Amino acid sequence: MTGKDIEKTHEDQLQGSSDGKGIKGYLLHRAKPYLPPWLGVGGVGVASTIGHVAWAGDAGMGIGLTLGSVALTGATWWAAKSTGRERRIHSAITVAAASAWTTHAVAFGPTVVPFVVGGVVVALSWNVRQTMRRDPDGARAIASDGGLMEKVGLAKALIGKTTVEPNKVTAKIALEPGAQSNDDVTKALLNIASALDLPATAIRYQPDPDSARRGSLVIVPKDMLTETVEWDGPSLPGGSIADPLVIGRYDDGSPLRFWLPGDPEEGRNSTHILITGMTGSGKGDGALNVLTEILSRTDVVVMLSDPKSFQDFRPLLPGLDWAVEGGAPTEAMVEGIRAAIPARTRWLGQHGYRQWERAAAATQTDPKHSCQQSRACGCPGMAYMVGWFEEGAASIRYMGDEGFTEIAQLARAAGISFVLSMQRASHDQMSTTTRASLPSRLTFGCDEKDAGFTLSDAVLDAGANPGAWGNKRPGYCYLETTGVPADRHPVPARTKRFSYDSISTMEVLASWAERNGAELDPVTTAAITGVVGKAFTARKGSTATAPVPAATEDQEQNDVELSRLDDEDRDIDPEQELGPVPAGAENVVFAAESEAPDFTPEEARAALEAILADFEQDGVMVIGPKEVMERAEEFGRSRAWVSGQFQDFLAEGRLATTSKGGRYRIVPALANA
Repeated sequence: MTGKDIEKTHEDQLQGSSDGKGIKGYLLHRAKPYLPPWLGVGGVGVASTIGHVAWAGDAGMGIGLTLGSVALTGATWWAAKSTGRERRIHSAITVAAASAWTTHAVAFGPTVVPFVVGGVVVALSWNVRQTMRRDPDGARAIASDGGLMEKVGLAKALIGKTTVEPNKVTAKIALEPGAQSNDDVTKALLNIASALDLPATAIRYQPDPDSARRGSLVIVPKDMLTETVEWDGPSLPGGSIADPLVIGRYDDGSPLRFWLPGDPEEGRNSTHILITGMTGSGKGDGALNVLTEILSRTDVVVMLSDPKSFQDFRPLLPGLDWAVEGGAPTEAMVEGIRAAIPARTRWLGQHGYRQWERAAAATQTDPKHSCQQSRACGCPGMAYMVGWFEEGAASIRYMGDEGFTEIAQLARAAGISFVLSMQRASHDQMSTTTRASLPSRLTFGCDEKDAGFTLSDAVLDAGANPGAWGNKRPGYCYLETTGVPADRHPVPARTKRFSYDSISTMEVLASWAERNGAELDPVTTAAITGVVGKAFTARKGSTATAPVPAATEDQEQNDVELSRLDDEDRDIDPEQELGPVPAGAENVVFAAESEAPDFTPEEARAALEAILADFEQDGVMVIGPKEVMERAEEFGRSRAWVSGQFQDFLAEGRLATTSKGGRYRIVPALANA
């Protein structure tokens, strides 16, 4: 075929589509699915007319036609048992009406008006049904209570009202009383997905809270989250932390959002949130979505611990109130927050707040909210506070499960929320009690067996399955949190993606937060300073992260010498608190070598006090025998002696216990005085 032939064929097609024949052909093609009922009506009319001419007045034929009508109607009812209930009834009524008309017309003659009216009604009813069958979203698949449900072992379940929305079908289900329950549907979700040839995450079930056998089956045929959305800035810069934090979107396009503070009018409690996900699941980007939303609000301060040296968060550092890199500085931060809790709850109670509200962040001018009970006190407001612990498993090890759980249970009443981010929240990472103290969960793709460590059984039973994603779909997540309806918890969502292009916007946000964000109130500042001193007051300077000073070459050599000299203590766990000093061991030196310092007890005690002062000066406010023993050569005493001195310091108030055994907080010298 030449080029001209192709052009001619194309012109002929265009002409054919525009002439009368083309239009007629198109209309006939569109009308074909609706013609059979009308052809059936016409066939009944012709057959009844011929029968009347042939058998009019024949009593035997009348009886035969009557019995045949009954038999044909019964056969239709039997043959349609595998179809839906509505179709079965519709078919039986149609056959009964047609056969009854034929019997009457043969015996007494066809009557034009009743035949035309009845035939038109029957034919149109089938046309309407044909129109309703056009359902590209899959409603027909679940509306047939004899097909799909039978395949998945729920044959006697009844499908009720079905709602069809763009890319979403919701069908009410009533299970067989006494034989089936909502648990049977949750167990069948994978089979339903298989029957409809959809991914497992496209099917979910929402049980009716007032019934054990009723609920709604939700099907989302198309994954609307495949399109990656780049982060382009916070959703509400300059807003309040009491406003929702928007971190992405659900699979139906609605915003993925949650709240940290509570709201007494809405009946919502404040919350802590646990962020989990395996490497490559997009957990890091999810955390950045949360943190950038928080920093964009004007009535909140953030304290961050990140053992990874702020690998993801470095552009945001100027906007943070206190940032540490882990270890002893994290311990100091935890102790500071623990001390701030009673101070903040006391202030909130004095000003009439049962929990933190956005009004608490403003200068207190309301006479009803007065710490003097007689007039508005005019004292500065109290900003909301977020304690963020990246690689939360390490932070929990620093403070101990019991210690973290203790402050987590009290912090929410003080207007403090914790954010813990970690790869997996398994039993070897945190206790069940600790996990329960983090009521909100943002769960990204994970190993199949890890899903139960974060999402509740109810959400998993409803169809949530982060294990189906693993690290193949970065950013996909589930959000289970207070303030969001329970039927949204098993709905897949996706957070926005951060890239190198996002860094400049993050830096602008951090600079804005540094200038316009909230300042820590005097009450909280005094409480934290009183327990950790310079570790907090120097947080904005060069020692903000309060690192432990790096060992010099001489110190490393001394460590080697110490390991040789400290033979009697070689099996002692450096994190373990030792008992009382045995009698006669007060002045035992490490070795009898001539170069060991020959300190008197008073001189050794003074050397230890100097070491504590050095730690305090460096901002290292939480220590244990391990850190002191690294400088033990200054006073030549054994670790048993050091532990005994620690007990004395505790009694004198120079040291205080922490939430973890074997770790001690240095009480600032001014506070001690």
